[in-house]
This record gives sequence, C-alpha cells and structure tokens, in this order.
Amino acid sequence: MATRIPTYRQAQLDIKQYIEKNGLRPGDALPTEDRLAELIGVSRLSLREAIKAMDSLGIVESRHGDGVYVKAFTFDAILENLPYAMAMTDMQVRNLLYTRAYLELGAIPDVVRFIQPANLARLRELTDAMLAHARLGEDFLEADRAFHVEMYSCLGNDFLNSMIDLFWKTFHQMIRNDRPRPADPLALEDIARSHLLIVEMLAQRDTFGLMSAHRRHFQQLFNKHPIQEAGAQPVG
Repeated sequence: MATRIPTYRQAQLDIKQYIEKNGLRPGDALPTEDRLAELIGVSRLSLREAIKAMDSLGIVESRHGDGVYVKAFTFDAILENLPYAMAMTDMQVRNLLYTRAYLELGAIPDVVRFIQPANLARLRELTDAMLAHARLGEDFLEADRAFHVEMYSCLGNDFLNSMIDLFWKTFHQMIRNDRPRPADPLALEDIARSHLLIVEMLAQRDTFGLMSAHRRHFQQLFNKHPIQEAGAQPVG
C-alpha cells in the first residue's frame, strides 16, 4: 500500500508546479494566501505549513505584510542544514574533499585562459595575508575561502562559483565541528605558500604547472586529514 503524502508536502509540490507552470521568476509574487489555497485545493493551515517549509529551504521568501515571493536559488539553505543532516565520518570528509578537488581542477584550463590582471592582483593580496597570518600561527580561513572564489570568478559562472564556495564552506565547517586542531605555524605557512605557487603558475599561464600546484595544495589537505579506511586515493 502506497504511503500517503502529507497534505503540506503535497502543497509544496503543487506550489512548485504553479511556479513552473506560470513561469514565475525570482522576485515575482505568488497569489495571496486565500487565492493560492483555492488554486491548489488545500486549507490555509496546510498552505502556511508548506510556505514555511519552502521558505526555510530558500525556494520562496515570506515578507511580513507583503506576501510571498519566489526566491533566487542559492546553496545557503543546504549549507545551513548539512551539520544537522550529516554525521560526517573521516571517509565522508575525505570524499567531500576529493569531489571538491576535481570540481576545481576541471575548470583550470579555462581559468588560465580567462584570468585577468585584476584577479591576479587580488590573489597576491590574499596570499600575502595568508603568509602574514601563518607566521603568527594564526589560521586564515577567510582569505583561503576568498582565494578560491576569486580564482574562478574570471569565468563569470555564478553557479560554478556557488558550488566551489559550497564545497569549501562545507568541508571547513565539518572539520571545524568534528575535529578541531591547534594551529601549526609551519604547516600553515606551507599551505599559504602552496597558494602562492598557484598564483605564480597562473601569472605564467602555465596550465600544466597550475594543475600540479593545485594538486599539491589538495594533497596537503589530504595529508592534514588522514584516515585509516580504504577508499579513494589522493588527487594526483
């Protein structure tokens, strides 16, 4: 016997179908609560439950006193819910890093082609900041995150940048929550210098050298978070 879908869940599906059928775009308003409940054939209570759930997922946005609007897609809701939805094992963290590495490595030929002087200048600023923090024994997560976003911003692909940022934030959030480690100045400086090597290869538009430098950077992360289980081999 098929499991009956809760009314509010069915309402969510119906609202999504309404958005698609009517070609609504981010920023467009949905009908009033009374009208939308009538259109999809549910009670106002079930509709409110559905809207609340869709709001938390970032599909729609409820504006108090102004109605409900279609929201532009982002990965924010996914990231916010990951720590509660996943108890990350060492293997899962490693697999996440492995996927992130190949996502970034796959775009490198185009990065070499399209990187601009302004991008390189910003990347140098960020590596200088990383080195300064490393020498003080301080972590540099925000500079690291900004580095990866800046490196791929020259492609003008917002979806790719969102994916790269999602994987970066998820990986670092998981290792911070599950296995915090004291800062090691030598290890931090080595990671900062691996970013500097990436910039040097970019400046020379050396695709092979950049691929090698990027693999070396990810190999450092694999070495920093070793596991005992058998599984995917390090990138490279």
